[in-house]
Amino acid sequence: MRKALCVLLVALGALAGLVSTAAADTSPADTATAQPVTRGWAQTADPGVAPQALTCDSGHLCVWPVADGSRSRCSWLNRDNDWWNTPVVCSWSSSQTVKAIYNNGTSSSFSGVCLYANANYSHWLYYVPQGQRYVPSLQYIVRSHRWVSSANECFNS
Repeated sequence: MRKALCVLLVALGALAGLVSTAAADTSPADTATAQPVTRGWAQTADPGVAPQALTCDSGHLCVWPVADGSRSRCSWLNRDNDWWNTPVVCSWSSSQTVKAIYNNGTSSSFSGVCLYANANYSHWLYYVPQGQRYVPSLQYIVRSHRWVSSANECFNS
């Protein structure tokens, strides 16, 4: 029952996200490199995005408001329950969607990172395994993230 509820919540979240992305900036340059997304799971890196463009310090999670990683990178070493407030403020994240993600985490305690639409790890959007660069096809405003040892932990706050 709990799993069915989680699946229902993810489906409703995806529908709500589609409605909210209607106003997002979807210029051809940004959408040309998008990859299909499957329930938030990161896909393989897009060959159309130069891998060197998405650079991120070892052990960090990095996100950009542009698919090519050319400007305005936000970066974290630890989890953050609210990107809009301290300790790390991502200045553009309240008004722009995340268009590129690089999980350059290195801790053997974690397999990946979960990103959420709301503060305090609520409304799961993406799971990105360690070492993966990801350009999501469905782009959302993200507000929090946390490192996890299993993708299943994205559902359990």
